[in-house]
Amino acid sequence: MKRIIIIALIVLITNLLVGLIVTAYSPLNLLFTSSAIVINGLLLALSFLGRAESTHRLSLGFIFTAIGALEFLTGFFAPEQWANNWWLIGVVTLTSIQCILLFLAVYYSKEA
Repeated sequence: MKRIIIIALIVLITNLLVGLIVTAYSPLNLLFTSSAIVINGLLLALSFLGRAESTHRLSLGFIFTAIGALEFLTGFFAPEQWANNWWLIGVVTLTSIQCILLFLAVYYSKEA
């Protein structure tokens, strides 16, 4: 779990430094990509904190990493506005699905 947090912090710091150096990288897109890194890093860490079985953790790890990479890459091209932002709605929806999957993995591992 420490490795997950360390890797997420390194990627976050790199993203913030690139956002400060590159002028074409808008502040709102920097916020979007940074939030994708933080949210998915936390979800990955939580999947290892819970009592989920190892196969569930591995599967969730792959799913969360893929969704996090998708959110990060599409965050560069997200609309630079808060209102009517379909990218933001999609990220909130994906994050809620991830939270539900994590809850179900931990809950059904305790039942077994």
